[in-house]
Amino acid sequence: MQIAPLGLLTEDTENDWLVSEPIAVAALNKECEFLLEGYAQDARPQEFSDAISHFLALDKTVLLAVEHEIFSYYRDCVQFAKSEGFDVVDISTADQVWQHIQFGDEILVCRRQTGDQGVYVLLECDCDWNEEEGLQIVFKNGNVINKLGPFDDFLSNADVYGLPELEKVIYQSRG
Repeated sequence: MQIAPLGLLTEDTENDWLVSEPIAVAALNKECEFLLEGYAQDARPQEFSDAISHFLALDKTVLLAVEHEIFSYYRDCVQFAKSEGFDVVDISTADQVWQHIQFGDEILVCRRQTGDQGVYVLLECDCDWNEEEGLQIVFKNGNVINKLGPFDDFLSNADVYGLPELEKVIYQSRG
């Protein structure tokens, strides 16, 4: 199947995804595969193409704009780790978080089943401060970060907590 702007995609029947060849993602400075979930059955497939185009047009400034929220996530993880007696990674300022994040090689694109029912782009990352849950960054319509925190498959904090007032909250501390 051919889908703009990704080109030819192959079907992964085991996961019910369409998978692209690796494509350059400027904001991440690396190539990634795109996994499209639910595209074949979707009533508005153009919204997938639009979200992917928006995402591919981003540069690093979109990530830099949320480094303080990522740093808050780091601090919450460190507080929990220390309370459990675990060793922690020392990051003293928000701009240092990038030295401890490894962007994933796969990007999931899917439609939100609740709320605005928009198309979202999910990036799963490894991070040195939470090896078990990692870091998930979610882009609403592919162009704005609307959620980050541990990888949990949720597309907004409103969905995580069942509270509509958290719709625009990028990071919600669990503590």
